[in-house]
Amino acid sequence: MSKNSRAIDAACFTAVLMFGAVAFAAPPVEVFGNLPAISSAKISPDGKHLAIIHPMNGRPIVSVFQLDSPTAVPKNVEYADAVAEDIFWADNNRVVSLFRLNTRWKFNSKLYRLDRAITIAADNSPNAVLMNELPPDLPSVVLDQDPADPYDILMGAWETDAWLHNDRMRNDDQFYFDLFRVSLATGVSSILLHGSPYTNRFLTDGLGHPIGRIDQTKDLMEHLYLGEKEVASYSVSGGDEWIVENLTEDGSALAVKAVGNEDKEALYSLKLGDSKLGPALFLNPNYDMTGVLFDDKEARVIGASYIDDMPEFKYFDSDRQKIEERLKRALPGQYVELVSKDATGANYVVLAGGPKNPDTFYIFSPATSQLSVVAATYPGLSPSDLGEVKPYPYKSRDGLDIHAYLTLPPGKMPKNLPTVIFPHGGPSARDDMEFDWWAQFMASRGYAVLQPNFRGSSGYGFTFRHAGYGEWAGKVQNDLSDGVQKLIADGVADPKRICIVGASYGGYAALAGATFNPNLYACAISYAGLSDLQLILSRETNYGGEESESSSDDEAQMGAKTSETGKLDAESPYAHADQVKIPILLIHSSKDTTVPIEQSEIENKALQSAGKNVQFITLEGDDHLLSLGATRIQLLKEVEKFLAANIGT
Repeated sequence: MSKNSRAIDAACFTAVLMFGAVAFAAPPVEVFGNLPAISSAKISPDGKHLAIIHPMNGRPIVSVFQLDSPTAVPKNVEYADAVAEDIFWADNNRVVSLFRLNTRWKFNSKLYRLDRAITIAADNSPNAVLMNELPPDLPSVVLDQDPADPYDILMGAWETDAWLHNDRMRNDDQFYFDLFRVSLATGVSSILLHGSPYTNRFLTDGLGHPIGRIDQTKDLMEHLYLGEKEVASYSVSGGDEWIVENLTEDGSALAVKAVGNEDKEALYSLKLGDSKLGPALFLNPNYDMTGVLFDDKEARVIGASYIDDMPEFKYFDSDRQKIEERLKRALPGQYVELVSKDATGANYVVLAGGPKNPDTFYIFSPATSQLSVVAATYPGLSPSDLGEVKPYPYKSRDGLDIHAYLTLPPGKMPKNLPTVIFPHGGPSARDDMEFDWWAQFMASRGYAVLQPNFRGSSGYGFTFRHAGYGEWAGKVQNDLSDGVQKLIADGVADPKRICIVGASYGGYAALAGATFNPNLYACAISYAGLSDLQLILSRETNYGGEESESSSDDEAQMGAKTSETGKLDAESPYAHADQVKIPILLIHSSKDTTVPIEQSEIENKALQSAGKNVQFITLEGDDHLLSLGATRIQLLKEVEKFLAANIGT
């Protein structure tokens, strides 16, 4: 596509969706802390409507727009204190919206995640809560739809004997995962297939027909059934060996995510009925596959993604791949993802972004090369407001190569700067050069920000990821410390003004840095960080105290069983609060179901008892993902104040 053929025509969105970027010498907190102005967009099969997720009153909702009528009032839908999480079109009129809410279980007041699906009609038909007869305590998930039957959808849901008999749930109740057919118009469901007591997933063909299931037995073996025949089994103890994704686009095989002989996670074909993996559908010799791409109508596998310094998307269909390549030439320096398309391929919804280009959604028409802006995620930011992001590789003390990224404050020379070490969560996740609202906020306040992909991070192969197992307070901390020393040696960081900041596992890394490397940092901030490893493991077992897939994976990463309290206590920051020498800020959301707030409460109590300088801020009503605009802003204000007091200029 030539430069002249790239047109920007967003007339149909001007009144509702278009936002103009305003440059600020120092953007206010709200510009970074407000929720993204748009977080998802899907086009209807006939190309006449666009459904988006965007915030209203600081909470994500769903809106449906009529593309050929800019003055038409959009249809807005929200659900009882929940946040909109995903959308897809069931037909030309109905979009299914998925909402998430963290709430308390009525039987024991424990926080849990509630998922609800709602159909939204683009015309004046009533909306419907899907599976509305199912108690909200029992989660459900959308699975598939038959194109020949636009009025129903397939959903999987957990149920118990108590629910079936309209009785109070008992401690010994057995949960079953069953397959239901659900009316899109009324939300009423009927059971299609009963799962066994071990079933945790049904497989469908992308055309509304069940083809098999996956059972997980108590020994953490998964058994893959096609029809009633078991075709393969594999262990998920200590992490997935296989992840069965879905059918390939031609329907001849299942696409399976697995680690092959090349040490990298890749996507392989499993011919229907075979027990052994076939050839790789996608394999990158340098990086793990990070995601699987699905057709937004049939939910079949159409490609895969990986991350170099930024995301890369590879489509198996040559037409899609050519479109992605055309758009990358039109948007140089940015990654491009094809998010959605209409039934004929006349229009695509496209997402593009880069280090100094916060994500923007477009509509692209291949026939005319028309690229029309829908909306930018952070409309109040311009490239001049943002810091330069660059790779900053270094070696750890044992010679391991560490990939890291350094964000420099706008307008500052990289010399003797106050610096933030910002390890990611997971720990089996990774950072890259995409726009990062939290890192860029800290850079805008004058801090250099280093984001290291320490050992244990994903993306760099099986061996690199497993090198972090059992090393949370050991070699992983060395990787972070060696990044600090590299910044000091290069003259970038002022050695007396370095703070470690992190969220989730990154919050643990911050607390561990403050505890086990007390002379390296001037301060530490932990958002939703782990402090008591034995307690967090014990909470992830199955009901009745059995080892779960989640607890098994965490035990592998921590390098200790739940019962091995010696190692777990040795690496739990709360147990060594007396070693801390620096101020610590603890922040936690009150409705966090991933890392319960008690983890920060335990750390706060231990630090207070040891007479240390600690502050504890609770973000009321929010969850682990910081889903609310008001609490994101509150978090950034607390971070800004704390950094200024301890390492600021």
